[in-house]
Amino acid sequence: MNIPMNTVTRLSMICLGFLVSCNSGGQKEGEQSNDTLSQADPLLTVDQEQKYCFLRTEGTEQQDSSFLQLTIRNETVNGIYNVIPHEKDARRGTVLGKAAGEVLDLVWTFTQEGMQDTLRVVFKLQNGTLVRKPFSVDTSNGRQVTLDSSGFLEAYEAVDCVEEP
Repeated sequence: MNIPMNTVTRLSMICLGFLVSCNSGGQKEGEQSNDTLSQADPLLTVDQEQKYCFLRTEGTEQQDSSFLQLTIRNETVNGIYNVIPHEKDARRGTVLGKAAGEVLDLVWTFTQEGMQDTLRVVFKLQNGTLVRKPFSVDTSNGRQVTLDSSGFLEAYEAVDCVEEP
């Protein structure tokens, strides 16, 4: 059977097209998936809203917990941040701020011992976890602050956004 070269070329191009489209998984080149947290750098593309939840436990028996639920749309971040140490006064409140790439610069408005207060908190999404800059104490007034010069040290593990613990 003698097939003209033009037909072979067309069939080859069609097969090649099918192979390329099957391997792309429906994603455009350079586009990132938001299916998992570990693939979320940068956090979001324009006009998408995504919810993330994180948990940190510490203490000799992992009895102290911190829970963070974030909703991010464009550059705006809001959510819930609760720090609940075992047999101590908890801090429960909300966060609001901005995302710049993987860095979240937020103001935490919380209640502790019946008093409301605010504190700047800075997080960074790093390898599927969230890390926070630790608090320092301003010796002039005794208040906790987040210093820009601090490194990101406190890790929070990603958890399903079902319900707060």
